[in-house]
Amino acid sequence: MRKFAIRSELYEGKDLAILYYDEEKKEYEIEIPETTKSQEAPLIIAAFIEKGQRKIGKEWSLRWVQERVTPPNRQNIGQILKVNHMTEYDEFKFLVKNEGRSCQDECYIVEM
Repeated sequence: MRKFAIRSELYEGKDLAILYYDEEKKEYEIEIPETTKSQEAPLIIAAFIEKGQRKIGKEWSLRWVQERVTPPNRQNIGQILKVNHMTEYDEFKFLVKNEGRSCQDECYIVEM
């Protein structure tokens, strides 16, 4: 099991949540500490906080990851894989390589 802090540059590197990745099952889960406010978090995570939920299951955690990586159906995916020295698509490798960064917010991941 790999564990990553989801941090925010906007909030001086504050840990907003923890992303878990099970390498054998290729599944993600996110846990949100009580100290994280919805206005600090990325949209999907904020929605769970607003519902009073501090654990995000596999499906929605995967959606959060997929929002942060190059999609597999991208027009030039072959070139992107080649540039990244990959022979097949793997969203986890893209996530780690790009530190979980997205143009939609100031969040990134750091392995713990």
